[in-house]
Amino acid sequence: MAPQPKTKTPIRATKGKSARGQTAYIEYKNVDPAIETALYYGFTPLSAPLTITKEDRERARSLLGEDRTEPSTLASLLEEKVAMFRHYEEKNLGGHAQPIMLCAEFLSGHTGKKKVEERRLSFEVMGSGKSVGEATLIQTAFATLREEGHTDLTLVLNSVGDRDSMNRFLRELGNYYKKHMALLPQSCKTLFRKNPIDLLKCSHEKCRTLAESAPKSIGSLGDDSRRHFKEVLEFLEELEIPYRIDHSLTGNRMIASDTLFEIREALPDGTSRTLCSGSRYNSLGKRLGLKRDTPSVGMNLLFIKERETASSARRVRFKKPSIFFLQLGFCAKLKSLRIIEMMRKARIPLYQALNRDKLISQMSSVENLRIPYSIILGQREALENSVIVRNTSSRAQETVKLEQLADHFRKLKLA
Repeated sequence: MAPQPKTKTPIRATKGKSARGQTAYIEYKNVDPAIETALYYGFTPLSAPLTITKEDRERARSLLGEDRTEPSTLASLLEEKVAMFRHYEEKNLGGHAQPIMLCAEFLSGHTGKKKVEERRLSFEVMGSGKSVGEATLIQTAFATLREEGHTDLTLVLNSVGDRDSMNRFLRELGNYYKKHMALLPQSCKTLFRKNPIDLLKCSHEKCRTLAESAPKSIGSLGDDSRRHFKEVLEFLEELEIPYRIDHSLTGNRMIASDTLFEIREALPDGTSRTLCSGSRYNSLGKRLGLKRDTPSVGMNLLFIKERETASSARRVRFKKPSIFFLQLGFCAKLKSLRIIEMMRKARIPLYQALNRDKLISQMSSVENLRIPYSIILGQREALENSVIVRNTSSRAQETVKLEQLADHFRKLKLA
């Protein structure tokens, strides 16, 4: 898990004691059990559900204006994002080491005759523009959904780039449809005048045909946005996550930037449903009045299951990490999430700082937190599928193969 600032969040957590009087675990109460997976990846849970105020709703509506997108995109869940940024500002989290990784729960009633509950978990990586933010969210989503019993999952994603990239795309898209305006039905001509991007999702046969040859947002990306998206894809390939690029996934042009993604589950009848939607929104914090840029990326997970009545189910007992994972170089960073997932399956929690690039900065966290052991993954170790395990007090270190890493810490009785 990522080291987080000590803030007074409304969540109730109790600390267990080991025989030696040291903290052995943290118990989170009144939280969705599904957050346990996210704890391994560094997310800190907030009180559930996080309250959405009337002011949050008004600010969300003012941002959207008339430019509304379909329910599965970021815009339909903007109120939750506004609430998260409000929490970020109220707790002065911008003054702490970035990024801040938070998760919160939102409930939205029941469906049908059965007591079925639709639960949404919102995850945010706030204060970092690095591609590892998207990769961490996507890996957390896949691991969480699989733990919940979902198997036939597919990731679709796209990139709209930064503001300049989006403006180039809109110009090219507008010019394209103007050349083919005569082919559009009257209702679609009205749609074009409101927002040409909506034509890419139009179900009319002529619009679907035109959309196939329409300019793609990826073709308008600037150098930085192109490099960012390339890194996201490299993470996905390293994690062996199946994906495809969906050019119709464009989000809300006033909010979304760079990467947009959805995780869809195939259903027996041949259709699919969206269980996760996410987006980067680097300019949202500034638009909401934050004093400094707060590049961020977030996602929402959807669960539909029979309502649990036992209050004892709404708690998570999480062991306090005794290991800090350090990485150096992009090749090592690519393998980092795979190592964290391997340790999660062995139920061995880690502190990590994947958004930091300098080793000395990560080492200082090890010293400050007084973590007994550290795992070091450099470029050489990444190529050799090994890591260096270091004892903080004795400074002794040894090289351990990745396939033997969990067993190594089991022998140290850290599992």
